[in-house]
Amino acid sequence: MSELTRRGFLGAAAAVGGAAALGAALPSAVAQALPAHHQLGQGAKGRLSDVKHIVVLMQENRSFDHYFGSLRGVRGFGDRSTIKLSSGHSVFNQPVGSGTQYPWPLRASTGTDGTDPETLAQCNSGVAHSWGDQHAAWNQGQLDGWYTAKGIRSLGYLDRSDIPFHYALADAYTICDAYHCSALSATGPNRTYLWSGMIDPRGTAGGPAYNGGDESGLKWTTYAETLQSAGISWKVYQDANDNYGDNGLQYFSQFSNAKPGSALYDAGMGTVSTTGLSNADALAGAVRKDVLAGTLPQVSWVVTNQAFSEHPDGPPSDGAHYLHGILEALNADPEVLNSTAVFINYDENDGFFDHVPPPIPPAGTADEFVLGAPIGLGFRVPMVIVSPWTRGGWVSSEVFDHTSVIQFMETWSASIGKPARCSDISDWRRSVTGDLTNAFDFCAPIHGLPPLPGTSAVIGAAACGPLPKPTPTSNALPIQEAGAKPARSLPYQPNANLGPLVFGLAGGIQAVISLSNLGANVSKSSQFAVYANTYRQGGPWQYTVDPVKRSDGLSSAQTASIDIGALFGAGKYDLTVIGPNRFLREFSGDANSASKDLVVAAAYYDGADCSRPGLWLQLTNHDSRALTCTVVSANYSTDRPRTYRVEAHGEATHRVDPLARSHGWYDLMVTCDNDPLFTRRFVGHLENGKPSITG
Repeated sequence: MSELTRRGFLGAAAAVGGAAALGAALPSAVAQALPAHHQLGQGAKGRLSDVKHIVVLMQENRSFDHYFGSLRGVRGFGDRSTIKLSSGHSVFNQPVGSGTQYPWPLRASTGTDGTDPETLAQCNSGVAHSWGDQHAAWNQGQLDGWYTAKGIRSLGYLDRSDIPFHYALADAYTICDAYHCSALSATGPNRTYLWSGMIDPRGTAGGPAYNGGDESGLKWTTYAETLQSAGISWKVYQDANDNYGDNGLQYFSQFSNAKPGSALYDAGMGTVSTTGLSNADALAGAVRKDVLAGTLPQVSWVVTNQAFSEHPDGPPSDGAHYLHGILEALNADPEVLNSTAVFINYDENDGFFDHVPPPIPPAGTADEFVLGAPIGLGFRVPMVIVSPWTRGGWVSSEVFDHTSVIQFMETWSASIGKPARCSDISDWRRSVTGDLTNAFDFCAPIHGLPPLPGTSAVIGAAACGPLPKPTPTSNALPIQEAGAKPARSLPYQPNANLGPLVFGLAGGIQAVISLSNLGANVSKSSQFAVYANTYRQGGPWQYTVDPVKRSDGLSSAQTASIDIGALFGAGKYDLTVIGPNRFLREFSGDANSASKDLVVAAAYYDGADCSRPGLWLQLTNHDSRALTCTVVSANYSTDRPRTYRVEAHGEATHRVDPLARSHGWYDLMVTCDNDPLFTRRFVGHLENGKPSITG
């Protein structure tokens, strides 16, 4: 029995050297930020039920790359696991007319009237973001339609110098760099997902509310009502006369028709007085009052107006003033802040660029398509979790969307003995998105509000416009801040291998890729996309692979069969497979070459019969000629290249053991001396259920 059959697909068990090694290997700034008990995972045992209050602050219209592409340690502009555009360019180098353009810093632009560059960066107006142009930018997953659908400003971004408060929050707490908006659409559908878990794709209760502006008269049950039925207190803090239409409950007829004195009206449609105060300060004052009175609900949604929402028509610095004010209001009684989880997320990306293709369901997936097009997931948006259990500058790279906030409340409500389950989140969405609990460490809380940059200065939306539209003055890949951050463990272990090419009739040749999600700690499905790249049209093709914990994983793998025959490159192929957390496989070659019968397969070894777990590459030569192959570590390791002579009908094994030195990360390239077209690249991370660092 071959090594691959016996040991292959055995799941993620690569040691990352333990939490103590993690702390020692972290960049000094991160290591100093974490107290010893947090680095070592020690301290009093905590529970999810320690959360007494949940506060949701959903802001407006910013993508992850647009805000945090430059932040150290996250999946940003320094990402090496990127798709290629059909032109062969990096996904960052977007087609613009007859040329290309990288993301560009908004403050490096100038207005036609000489407006201060930082003012333009703060006051950059919105970009198109409806159902149609969001899908056009996505372009079936090719991600090459940003300029055509949205214009040059879609590629503008901000960095630490523009939004220091937001970066400080991310450095102090936990940022989620695989948090997606729920729909490839506008504000309304995404907020409908946040408050109810769906947009009624079957159209049985007033939907489908998919395009923005069509969210009214909806009739299904919101999650606020589910909380109420479970006996959990809740409230929306808003100025009902100036909320920018961002209270998702008002889209539902049971709320829009509610009368004063009713539970739905008083908790969901009531208003905060703003007399003599800005909207932001009035909302913070209302929260502070309830904190001091001991009447803060168990679940709160706080909805500001346009000026403080960070919508691109308003400065993000003003949004920082609002966010800071709410955090300080919660800290009016430190015991409240120390028992509260605050979720700061953004409803959608506006029209701003993000380079990570969102997970998309396979065609025909129930409750995930409207008008024949996938609803989502949408593009990545920022999510920072502020709580004592998320302090320390952590990153969670688990796939989340807006329904994850509801899923967190579901899990939390069960922990306090008042289960409140949302019945409208689709099965597919539950399978691929997490409930956010893995981003928390309840055994190591760090209490108090850390020092944060001042946010008292408010520009004011009126000062922003109308202003000239900024234009790029540079064209180079942005530089991401150097270094890694501590990373939470993830609940999947994706793997993909290209098997022997299958030759059929009439010039048909199939490249068959095995996709698996097997490991000791897996609990969520992995979403894969297969790209055909250079030699053929079509794709990417989407696959959802369920988690499997048992050791015989071969039968659980799905297969992607891609035709590379006479009609598609005449045997030449250039395939990319992507999955969660920078997972990448690249397979290129020629079915007419000497190495056409060489198979290189990655296997995760669980340490059952050797000292340490690790990664194996098995090279199997099905041809009658010997081949000479070289394995190079492209990143994460300083190991020297290794050369193997693979005899005819023989095998060779390259073992990466241990992976503790790279904290589970690998990036390996395999080439053959007698075939310049043959390459195999394997990138990913081995999960073992313990913290690690970002890649």
